[in-house]
Amino acid sequence: MSAFTSRMGLRRVVAGLLTVGWLLGWAWQAQAQDSKEIDDLMRQAQTELQKGQPRDAEKTLRRAIEMAPTRGELYMLRSRARDSSGKFDAALEDANKYIELEPNDPYAYINRSRIHVSMEKPELALADANRAIQLDPQEPDGYYRRSDIYRQMGRKAESEADENKAEQLAGAQ
Repeated sequence: MSAFTSRMGLRRVVAGLLTVGWLLGWAWQAQAQDSKEIDDLMRQAQTELQKGQPRDAEKTLRRAIEMAPTRGELYMLRSRARDSSGKFDAALEDANKYIELEPNDPYAYINRSRIHVSMEKPELALADANRAIQLDPQEPDGYYRRSDIYRQMGRKAESEADENKAEQLAGAQ
């Protein structure tokens, strides 16, 4: 192999590396832009929910999910929008998807518990509240949720005990 051939090979390698670097930089920049756009859509959906426009929030979140189907928080937020719109089965699907993506988040189970309450399925709601408490026994929201479920089930003593526990934890935070 001549010196000329070696230099040409080296130049090709360097040119190839520069091209790969440029492509990776472009891909990273595009991903960062997409992430900002998704964050903006999520904020827009939260605003729509706060204004009492859950159907608009659902549409906004559909676009965001199309762009980032593995971002769990989008499913969590859309499940809340769908629950507010009375679309309980669709809300449950989104809650389940969030749990699939974030199985150790106690709020995932608190959220799904709320949907089960909307669907008048207290036993399933109770199971999810229990799971949330199991995942984070120091989080008062799980106890508040379970207290509400116990109250609806006519289990007054258990409801009061959980409400007291939630208030104790909330005061310690």
